[in-house]
Amino acid sequence: MSLINQMLNELEKRGENTVLGEAAIRAIPPRKSSNLRFYLLAVAALLLLLMAAKWYSGRGESVDAVPVTASNDAKFELVSGSADMTSLPVSVPASAGDIASMPQIEPPASKLSLELATTSSPGGLRASPAASESPVKSESPGAVVETIRKTPVQREAPAKIARSPSLAAKSQAIDPLKQISPRQHAENEFNKAALAAQQGNTDEAIAGYERALRLDPLHHAARRALVGVLLGVNRNADAEILLQEGLQRDSHESSFAMLLARMQVERDAIPLALETLEKTLPHADRQPEYHAFVAALLQRQNRHKEAITHYQIALQLAPGNGIWWMGAGISMQAVERVEDARDAYQRALAMQTLSAELTAYVQNKLTELGN
Repeated sequence: MSLINQMLNELEKRGENTVLGEAAIRAIPPRKSSNLRFYLLAVAALLLLLMAAKWYSGRGESVDAVPVTASNDAKFELVSGSADMTSLPVSVPASAGDIASMPQIEPPASKLSLELATTSSPGGLRASPAASESPVKSESPGAVVETIRKTPVQREAPAKIARSPSLAAKSQAIDPLKQISPRQHAENEFNKAALAAQQGNTDEAIAGYERALRLDPLHHAARRALVGVLLGVNRNADAEILLQEGLQRDSHESSFAMLLARMQVERDAIPLALETLEKTLPHADRQPEYHAFVAALLQRQNRHKEAITHYQIALQLAPGNGIWWMGAGISMQAVERVEDARDAYQRALAMQTLSAELTAYVQNKLTELGN
């Protein structure tokens, strides 16, 4: 103890004799611990700013997620709505956790549309009430984006992807024009042409009837109507050609033969008209008008016996025609069948269907026969 006191006394003596200079005076440097704290605070603030920027940028990303309640093995087909991109169906196996974590955002119609490619049982397509009604609060938009990016995508060949019933129905839909048969199309053209003819549009009617015949050459009504229109505009030669073509396609159509024969008679081609009628006669054996027409032409060629035969057939089928009775009487008188001729003339008058001029003619014939 005494030694320590002695040393302290010596130090005090030395200090009294020492002169302090400017070199002995110096500033105490600040503590390093305060600088370190400042740096840590700055780094922490910078990290907070970076995290906030990342969170804000994550909200800006356009993620069209549609909540879909499905079973674990459900697959979805993504169809791009862009007009300039070829849509490639993608089947995405979605787990229940991934689907539940997606925010319920209605996708815009102009962007991607989500469509089920395979349908499971009705129970598997319904979500539980808790999952469908309670909103998800544990996941941020950034986490949803990360979940979608990490979801494995399995591409399948388009041939293996099941088609929805609506798409299958659309693919089976065919243009109505393709379902119409040529005959039905010809009937439509015929109706349009008939309407045009009623309205006085001759050119349009002719074109319409011709279109109908191109579609169905056996459309007899269109051919007859076209003949009538052509005769109305004095195109008799074209009408004859049209009737001849009709007989070539269907020799059983006696109406074409009668029309053609009448036109040939008008230009004094009696033998040609009779030839036209005789070709179709086997298909008109039960038509009284046809037989009467043949009989009249035979009578004009002085072939009275043949004419009488056809008049008799016609009168058996239609006995009430006074003109045919008169014609039969003329041919019978020509072959000197006087009694038969007188009876035929009397029957003609009894029908009371003759004009005044023809009635006077028949009365004169009866006078000649000595009635």
